[in-house]
Amino acid sequence: MKRKIISVLLALCMVMTILIPVAKASLESDKKDLQNKVDEAKDQKDQVSSEKKDTMSEISDLEESIAKYEVELQKLNAEISELEETIESQTQEIEELQKEYDRMQQLLTDRLVAIYEEGQPTFLDILLSSNSISDYISGTTMIEQLAEADNKQMDEVEEQRKAVEKAKREMEEKKTKLDTAKKSADAKQKQLRVMKTSKETKVANLTAEEKKIQKQIEAYQADIIAIEKKIREEAQNASGVYNGSFSGTLGWPISSSSRNYNIVSSKFGPRKSPVAGASSNHRGIDIPVSTGTPVYAAADGYVVSVQHTSARGKFVLVKHADDLYTRYQHLNSSAVSTGQYVKRAQVIAYSGSTGIGSGPHLHFEVLRTPYYMTEIDPLNCGLVSKPSNLVIW
Repeated sequence: MKRKIISVLLALCMVMTILIPVAKASLESDKKDLQNKVDEAKDQKDQVSSEKKDTMSEISDLEESIAKYEVELQKLNAEISELEETIESQTQEIEELQKEYDRMQQLLTDRLVAIYEEGQPTFLDILLSSNSISDYISGTTMIEQLAEADNKQMDEVEEQRKAVEKAKREMEEKKTKLDTAKKSADAKQKQLRVMKTSKETKVANLTAEEKKIQKQIEAYQADIIAIEKKIREEAQNASGVYNGSFSGTLGWPISSSSRNYNIVSSKFGPRKSPVAGASSNHRGIDIPVSTGTPVYAAADGYVVSVQHTSARGKFVLVKHADDLYTRYQHLNSSAVSTGQYVKRAQVIAYSGSTGIGSGPHLHFEVLRTPYYMTEIDPLNCGLVSKPSNLVIW
């Protein structure tokens, strides 16, 4: 009996000795991962600050352009006002000339009527009523001069009226052009104001993003401190766990009965960060399944760690034979605990959207060690059994 108890205690000691370095390796990996997140977040913050600075410079340029158009509009308004006064004055002048023309025409009409009623004097009448040749010449000359004077004055009034009307038309055409220029300048100024408002909104959003990233950096740093504390508490110098030979392939972590099981929305490797704080060097693949979708162990193994960090959210790290590891993160919940042995295709968790991500999905990693920077591409490592109808967005 004592031998059995001693054997059990020795076995437990061996397991503990085995688990400690693996757990420590996982913590070290998380620490490195978080530090990388801090560095990436700081770079993102610098980029946001730089973009904010550039946008504020653009706002300054827009304000100068708006002020320039404001001066131009004031100038155009002054010219239009002056033209309107000139046009009004010319309109009055044309009306006066028209009245003068109408008055003279009426006088001429009245004279012609009087002549018609009294009988138009002929040159013979003038000759018979003249006492001398001089009287005759004076009479005929006077009639001719009167007629010529009337016609000349009417012609002059008509020409003056036409000249004033022409000047008025030119002024109105100029005013039309100025009105068009004013509308164009006004529209341009309004457009610039809209652009300025848009830029100001962008600056406000960038400021908010700066604050958000700073909070994320602080959260990462707090996690790093917590992990360092755990590492200090861990014992050192022990051998590996779950040794043995691995053969075959790793299974796909999502069942074919689940929606979007065959879709990869983000591949392994460099990418544009989908959200603030998210990695721009993707170390796994994303499968866009909804929250609560069952997640399966890719092979027999040992649960090294079940944790929750601000970046990864809730995750499960499993060690398989031949020092092969798989990680499942952004989980809604886990179905296993640290130190538990699992079988291939066993439900180990349920997908979610914890940590940093753009929505519900499973982030799946394949690693050569539990440490950060040892991840390999699940789609191209030759170790993962992929769906035959795989779709990569």
